[in-house]
Order: sequence, then structure tokens, then C-alpha cells
Amino acid sequence: MTSPLVSIVVPALNEQDNLEPLYGAIRAVFEQSCPDADFELIVVNDGSTDDTAAVLEELATRDPRVRALHFARNFGQQPALIAGLEAAEGNVVITMDADLEQPPAVVARMIELWKSGFQVVHGVRRDHPQTPFFKRWTSRMFYRVFSFLSRIPMEPGMLDFRLMDRQVVDAVCALPEADFFLRGIANWVGFRQTRLPYDSDRRTRGRSRYSLSRMVSFALRGLTSFSVFPLRLATYLGALMTMFTLIYGIHVAVAWFFWEDPTPGYASIVLLISLLFGVQFLLIGLLGEYVARIHVEVKRRPRYIVAARTDRRPPSATP
Repeated sequence: MTSPLVSIVVPALNEQDNLEPLYGAIRAVFEQSCPDADFELIVVNDGSTDDTAAVLEELATRDPRVRALHFARNFGQQPALIAGLEAAEGNVVITMDADLEQPPAVVARMIELWKSGFQVVHGVRRDHPQTPFFKRWTSRMFYRVFSFLSRIPMEPGMLDFRLMDRQVVDAVCALPEADFFLRGIANWVGFRQTRLPYDSDRRTRGRSRYSLSRMVSFALRGLTSFSVFPLRLATYLGALMTMFTLIYGIHVAVAWFFWEDPTPGYASIVLLISLLFGVQFLLIGLLGEYVARIHVEVKRRPRYIVAARTDRRPPSATP
């Protein structure tokens, strides 16, 4: 049996300080723990404005197993992931971040699980003790809400650190949708899956590009991509408000017949009107999210644009 080729796909946005340590750690893993396998490191430069491109050029010159795709602009993490999956040539593909919070040493355990027959291995992060409480709490809430609404089982800490067999990668890449959400899709496609808990490390170089607004946008994309429950929420809330209105109307009628001069309910009327308008605006916003997704899909624009490629492999190795 020939040695398997493992493709490591890494999105990178302004990660010039982390790429050299990441490459060294991955190379050490394959030299020490996986000597019977070879690897290719595919870094997707997602419109970086620092020296990420120059660092990748130097790494590819030194080791032809390092390949890079340079986006024409910043398209986002999810398009970068699908670009890496489409460019990967390995028997198995592992996606991970460039910040070294996901320990490369876990890669060897993922490959062992793949050899034992699993086609998808989800890395499940155990938060570092210094991780802020708000970040841990919002992450747990997102996964619980996502699992409840979409009926796709996901647990807190199930990020984009996972192994996928070639058959799974081909199935994922065949999906035509532009609004790509890998964390949900990797669970949705099925196949034989397992989980692998790991202890996360702290970022030591650079800073995270995931602001609060980006995290909210990411969460909305995931929820609206895999669940229509928010749309059905309009029906449920409408029925609830109708029932409340009927009960309140009966109360007003009874008060009118049994008390000749009931106290005017200005406060309750204002509260009711405000509540109804709030619910309406909430539902209009949710509907707008789905319309926006439809708008993106029907335009059929490419998910990303590659401006340049860095590839130092010999011509015979190029497909």
C-alpha cells in the first residue's frame, strides 16, 4: 500500500508570524508520529495586508510541499476553507486555523482514527482556562441553539479543526451552494463520524480577526443556512399573540359589564402595541436574513477569486 497523502488546509488572514511555527510543527508531527504518511500544506491567503504572501513564498521555495492560494481580496474564512478543499489532492484532508490554538500534535491522533475506519473526525475543543467567560458562554449557546433548530448534532467546541476522507471532501465540494458553512455541512453529509476532544492552546502571535460583529454574522449565517425554524416562528408568535389578544379582550368585556367605569388601560394598550411592533420588526429582520441568502444564491457569483498561486512542485507532480 502506498503512503497516504494528507492535505492540511489552513485559512490565513495576516498570520505572517504564525506560518513558520505552524509549518515547523506540522513537519515535526509527520516526521516523528506519522513517518508512513506524507503531507501537503495548503495555505489560503485570504487577502492579507501584511507579509503573509512573502512568508508563504519563502516556505514554498524551501519545501515544495507548501502550496498557497492568494485571494484577490478578503472573502472570509468559509470561502477560504472550500478553496483549500477544492485544491487538496490528499487521500485525507485536515482543516485547521493558523493561530496554533489548535495543536498540530492532534493531527497524528486524527490520522490514527481515519486508519481505523472513520471518515470524519471532529476536533472538539476544551477551552483554555484563560479563555474569557463571555466567549465560552456565547460559543456554547450558539451550538446548543444550532443543534436544536437544525436537528444536526453539534456540540460546543466543534470548530473547523477536523479530518475528512477523500470521499467526504468530494461530496462537500460537489455542493453548489454559495453560502457555505462547513461546520454544519461536515455533519450533514453523514458518513462514519467520530469526535476527538483536545485541549486548546492560547494564541501567542498576532491577534484574532473575529470581532463580535463577525461572530454574530457567522452565527446568523449558520442558523439561516440549516434551519427554517425562524420563519416558522412567525406562525407560532402570531398564534400566541392572537390567543393573548382574545384573553385580554374577554377581560376588557367582563370589566365593562361588571364595572360601569373601568380604569382606562392606556398603559396596557401602549405596552401591547409596542410588543406587537417589536415582534413584527423581529420577524421582518429574520425574513430579511433569508431573502439575503436567496439573493446571494441566485446571483451565482463565485465563492472566491484566486489572484495568484504559489506552487513549487515539479511539473510531473502537477495534475
